[in-house]
Amino acid sequence: MTRFPAAIILALILAGSSFPAFAADRSVKLTLDGRPVDRAGGVALVRNGVVYADLVDLVKSFNGLLTFQGNAVEVSIGTTVARFTIGSRTMMIDQGAVTMPGQTFQLNGDVYVPLGTFINQVAHAKLRVDPNKSHADIFVNSDPLS
Repeated sequence: MTRFPAAIILALILAGSSFPAFAADRSVKLTLDGRPVDRAGGVALVRNGVVYADLVDLVKSFNGLLTFQGNAVEVSIGTTVARFTIGSRTMMIDQGAVTMPGQTFQLNGDVYVPLGTFINQVAHAKLRVDPNKSHADIFVNSDPLS
Protein backbone atom coordinates (compact mmCIF):
# COMPACT_ATOMS: atom_id res chain seq x y z
CA MET A 1 0.00 0.00 0.00
CA THR A 2 2.91 2.39 0.45
CA ARG A 3 3.57 2.29 -3.30
CA PHE A 4 0.15 3.75 -4.15
CA PRO A 5 0.67 7.16 -2.41
CA ALA A 6 4.22 7.33 -3.80
CA ALA A 7 2.91 6.67 -7.31
CA ILE A 8 0.31 9.42 -6.95
CA ILE A 9 2.93 11.90 -5.71
CA LEU A 10 5.27 11.00 -8.60
CA ALA A 11 2.42 11.37 -11.11
CA LEU A 12 1.54 14.80 -9.70
CA ILE A 13 5.16 15.93 -9.86
CA LEU A 14 5.53 14.77 -13.46
CA ALA A 15 2.21 16.32 -14.49
CA GLY A 16 3.19 19.63 -12.89
CA SER A 17 6.50 19.71 -14.70
CA SER A 18 4.81 19.47 -18.10
CA PHE A 19 3.41 23.00 -17.79
CA PRO A 20 5.73 25.85 -18.73
CA ALA A 21 6.73 28.18 -15.93
CA PHE A 22 6.01 31.83 -16.71
CA ALA A 23 8.05 34.68 -15.33
CA ALA A 24 6.23 37.13 -13.10
CA ASP A 25 4.70 40.22 -14.64
CA ARG A 26 7.12 43.11 -14.77
CA SER A 27 6.13 46.76 -14.43
CA VAL A 28 6.63 49.11 -17.40
CA LYS A 29 6.91 52.88 -17.06
CA LEU A 30 4.30 54.35 -19.41
CA THR A 31 4.43 57.94 -20.61
CA LEU A 32 2.34 60.02 -22.99
CA ASP A 33 4.38 62.66 -24.80
CA GLY A 34 6.98 62.32 -22.03
CA ARG A 35 4.56 62.67 -19.09
CA PRO A 36 3.63 59.71 -16.84
CA VAL A 37 0.22 58.22 -17.63
CA ASP A 38 -0.17 57.24 -13.98
CA ARG A 39 2.07 58.61 -11.25
CA ALA A 40 1.29 55.67 -8.95
CA GLY A 41 2.55 53.18 -11.55
CA GLY A 42 1.05 49.79 -12.28
CA VAL A 43 -0.70 50.99 -15.42
CA ALA A 44 1.52 48.94 -17.76
CA LEU A 45 3.32 45.62 -17.50
CA VAL A 46 5.09 42.94 -19.51
CA ARG A 47 3.49 39.50 -19.54
CA ASN A 48 4.92 36.69 -21.65
CA GLY A 49 6.97 39.21 -23.65
CA VAL A 50 3.99 41.44 -24.54
CA VAL A 51 3.59 44.96 -23.14
CA TYR A 52 0.07 45.47 -21.79
CA ALA A 53 -1.66 48.51 -20.31
CA ASP A 54 -4.76 49.10 -18.20
CA LEU A 55 -7.60 49.78 -20.63
CA VAL A 56 -9.36 52.32 -18.38
CA ASP A 57 -6.20 54.44 -18.05
CA LEU A 58 -5.58 54.27 -21.80
CA VAL A 59 -9.12 55.37 -22.62
CA LYS A 60 -8.87 58.25 -20.11
CA SER A 61 -5.63 59.37 -21.75
CA PHE A 62 -7.38 59.70 -25.10
CA ASN A 63 -10.67 61.17 -23.79
CA GLY A 64 -12.54 58.12 -24.97
CA LEU A 65 -15.60 56.27 -23.78
CA LEU A 66 -15.77 52.70 -22.55
CA THR A 67 -18.65 50.40 -21.77
CA PHE A 68 -18.38 47.13 -19.86
CA GLN A 69 -20.55 44.38 -21.36
CA GLY A 70 -20.14 41.12 -19.44
CA ASN A 71 -16.63 39.81 -20.15
CA ALA A 72 -16.10 42.37 -22.93
CA VAL A 73 -15.28 46.08 -23.02
CA GLU A 74 -16.29 48.36 -25.87
CA VAL A 75 -14.09 51.40 -26.45
CA SER A 76 -14.81 54.50 -28.54
CA ILE A 77 -12.08 57.00 -29.36
CA GLY A 78 -13.01 59.56 -31.99
CA THR A 79 -14.72 57.61 -34.76
CA THR A 80 -13.01 54.30 -33.92
CA VAL A 81 -14.96 51.65 -32.00
CA ALA A 82 -13.20 48.55 -30.67
CA ARG A 83 -14.29 45.61 -28.54
CA PHE A 84 -11.93 43.63 -26.32
CA THR A 85 -13.04 40.32 -24.76
CA ILE A 86 -11.27 38.93 -21.69
CA GLY A 87 -9.39 35.76 -22.61
CA SER A 88 -9.40 36.50 -26.34
CA ARG A 89 -6.58 37.50 -28.71
CA THR A 90 -9.09 38.95 -31.16
CA MET A 91 -10.07 42.61 -31.05
CA MET A 92 -13.15 43.59 -33.01
CA ILE A 93 -12.61 47.01 -34.53
CA ASP A 94 -15.14 48.94 -36.59
CA GLN A 95 -16.26 46.30 -39.12
CA GLY A 96 -13.28 43.93 -38.83
CA ALA A 97 -11.14 41.84 -36.53
CA VAL A 98 -7.48 42.10 -35.51
CA THR A 99 -5.43 39.31 -33.94
CA MET A 100 -3.41 40.76 -31.06
CA PRO A 101 0.00 39.46 -29.88
CA GLY A 102 -1.54 38.41 -26.55
CA GLN A 103 -4.96 37.98 -25.03
CA THR A 104 -6.94 40.53 -23.07
CA PHE A 105 -6.85 39.67 -19.37
CA GLN A 106 -8.11 40.90 -16.03
CA LEU A 107 -5.80 41.55 -13.07
CA ASN A 108 -7.07 42.80 -9.71
CA GLY A 109 -10.30 43.91 -11.35
CA ASP A 110 -8.56 45.89 -14.12
CA VAL A 111 -8.67 44.93 -17.81
CA TYR A 112 -5.32 44.85 -19.64
CA VAL A 113 -4.86 44.89 -23.42
CA PRO A 114 -1.76 44.69 -25.64
CA LEU A 115 -0.46 48.26 -25.69
CA GLY A 116 0.81 48.31 -29.28
CA THR A 117 -2.49 47.12 -30.70
CA PHE A 118 -4.45 49.71 -28.75
CA ILE A 119 -2.14 52.62 -29.61
CA ASN A 120 -1.78 51.81 -33.31
CA GLN A 121 -5.26 50.54 -34.15
CA VAL A 122 -7.59 52.34 -31.72
CA ALA A 123 -5.86 55.57 -30.66
CA HIS A 124 -4.05 56.09 -33.99
CA ALA A 125 -0.94 57.33 -32.20
CA LYS A 126 2.70 56.24 -32.24
CA LEU A 127 4.46 54.06 -29.69
CA ARG A 128 8.09 53.50 -28.81
CA VAL A 129 9.07 50.70 -26.41
CA ASP A 130 12.68 50.42 -25.23
CA PRO A 131 14.50 47.14 -26.00
CA ASN A 132 14.29 45.99 -22.35
CA LYS A 133 10.53 46.65 -22.30
CA SER A 134 10.91 48.70 -19.13
CA HIS A 135 9.65 51.98 -20.65
CA ALA A 136 7.00 52.71 -23.27
CA ASP A 137 6.22 56.16 -24.61
CA ILE A 138 3.07 57.08 -26.51
CA PHE A 139 3.45 59.97 -28.96
CA VAL A 140 0.47 62.14 -29.85
CA ASN A 141 1.75 65.71 -29.85
CA SER A 142 5.49 65.13 -30.11
CA ASP A 143 7.93 63.49 -32.50
CA PRO A 144 9.06 59.96 -31.56
CA LEU A 145 12.37 60.53 -33.34
CA SER A 146 13.45 63.44 -31.14
